Amino acid sequence: TGALQGLGSHLLEVIPWLENSSHEQIAARPSPRCLKTHNPYEHLARDPAIRCKYIVVSRNPKDACVSLYHHAKGFSVFKYSGDFESFAELFLEGKVESGCWWTHLKQYKQNKEDLDILLLRYEELHSQGLYMIKQINDFLGLPSLSESDCKRVLTETSFDKMKKDPSANYSWRDDGRKKDESPFMRKGKVGDWTNFFTKDLSDRFDKKTKEILGEFEIFNDYITGFSKL
Repeated sequence: TGALQGLGSHLLEVIPWLENSSHEQIAARPSPRCLKTHNPYEHLARDPAIRCKYIVVSRNPKDACVSLYHHAKGFSVFKYSGDFESFAELFLEGKVESGCWWTHLKQYKQNKEDLDILLLRYEELHSQGLYMIKQINDFLGLPSLSESDCKRVLTETSFDKMKKDPSANYSWRDDGRKKDESPFMRKGKVGDWTNFFTKDLSDRFDKKTKEILGEFEIFNDYITGFSKL
């Protein structure tokens, strides 16, 4: 639609973080505004009088933990130099960036009807990319996409393409990163957690998922058991 054209030279300028932007910066952006946030539901700025749409993406907590570990290792601002096992303990306790993964997701799921939310799963973006693109497009009320349009979007937003794209791969933040230790875009795979978790740690993650999210059938396959790929 061209709504994002002319807003900046890279992803952080085109779709800024809500929590890193001032009210004045947000207000100055043309409508419809596209923003991203890691804020939990309870800290989400919202006004019933203002119509907003929210796309919430969940990911298996084990893969999310591995990804966040490398993220914390890669950005010097986090000052994390510990091993994965120590980081996983912090993740289980909710003492990581953006707080408890389980509570965060539960709050959005519980309040899905309060907000206009499209809840997506990272795993399905991998396995059902074309369908997910159409679903997002329809949810946002954008003009219909042809099959070839969807395939182009799928190609342009693929992990491998974006990892090489300087407007998407956070290379503009290299001065504040330990990029040789952990690149911003690392693997983007589903199931990489099996290369990091012990059975005991896997069981503890499954237990917490069952305790907090067990009432929601959509998250049942996040209780994975333990196996090596």
